[in-house]
Amino acid sequence: MNDDFTRTPQSWAPPGLLLAMDTAGEEGSVAIALRPGPKDAGSVGKPLKILARTNLGADEEHASLLVPTLRDLLEEVGAGPEDLVGLVVGAGPGSFTGIRVGAATAKGLAWALKLPLWVFSSLAGAAAEVEDEPLRPRLVLFDARGDRVYAAAYRVAHDSLETLLPPRATTIGEVLDELIPPGSLLMGDGVLRHHALLEGAGNAILPLPAGRPSAAGLLRLLSLDPGAAPLDDVGRWEPDYLRESGAERMWKTRRARISLP
Repeated sequence: MNDDFTRTPQSWAPPGLLLAMDTAGEEGSVAIALRPGPKDAGSVGKPLKILARTNLGADEEHASLLVPTLRDLLEEVGAGPEDLVGLVVGAGPGSFTGIRVGAATAKGLAWALKLPLWVFSSLAGAAAEVEDEPLRPRLVLFDARGDRVYAAAYRVAHDSLETLLPPRATTIGEVLDELIPPGSLLMGDGVLRHHALLEGAGNAILPLPAGRPSAAGLLRLLSLDPGAAPLDDVGRWEPDYLRESGAERMWKTRRARISLP
């Protein structure tokens, strides 16, 4: 997935309502925005008009809360599923359970409603929502427990997004040693977990909610690249987990033990 966005011709139509969701973090995020028509194509990079947005509860509640929340948000703006013209979902990384719920919901809606589905990195979406100091690098860290984090860095201008550090699973030690672009603003719950180490090393830190997975941030990414194509094959798409889940690692360990002579 390429998250380097530059000014491109607007090629998606028709205008209408976009539904975005990102469940990669501890709190899920949902938003509805109005997508402009071709006559508004000169405003590349200007955030889409957010009509309604809300957060879900803890990630273990995403499965039960996501669909009712989507329904409530549509009712809030006086619309129904038939009024949607597209869906946007965060591809992760983050909570395995949350990402699976968001991906399955988005794919199911795209199939049932015959809607295009756009996917973007949750790390990029978190970086894109912050509007302060647009040319300063933004390093986003999602907590992956222990000393592990998911990391990516971007430079976000008013009409473009440049990837400085592609999304990766790493450790806070590696981040401190070599992964922080000079002059970066650090954000995300991974920064909160390792705040003392990062601040002690002289890094500038933005407090939460900056750096959380964000449905509004995903919509901003689409506004930065209005010519982006949706998924060609929704059924084959899988989120960006970046590493195996605990259950998968446990199964591989057990299988290895069973195969030992």
